[in-house]
Amino acid sequence: MKKERILVVDDEVEICLLLSGMLKKLGFKTTYAHSVEDGAKKIKANKYDLVFLDLNLPDGLGFHLIPKVLEENKDSKVIIISAYDGNIERQRATAEGAHFFIPKPFNKKMIMDALEELHMTFSS
Repeated sequence: MKKERILVVDDEVEICLLLSGMLKKLGFKTTYAHSVEDGAKKIKANKYDLVFLDLNLPDGLGFHLIPKVLEENKDSKVIIISAYDGNIERQRATAEGAHFFIPKPFNKKMIMDALEELHMTFSS
């Protein structure tokens, strides 16, 4: 079975480590980036099946990475993770092409539910 590749883009190191660790335990191959620029470089260099994307990054908005993700791999899924959990953010995320929105703080169940809804294969 193919090991699905996941990129986590968040400026908070703790979030990247927590989420990457959780995803690795579920059998995914994960990496992370801390900025729009770093995320864009990683997206261009690799194909990801799923990208977890924070909205508020030090060098711009995570929204700007959604088209890049989908341009590099039209089958990629995007999950927005954000402390800004308002209708405007959710609506814009959907309009920009995101597949799911998870508010911060999140927990393992929220991540698992999103993975299941997006039909991501994991070993639990």
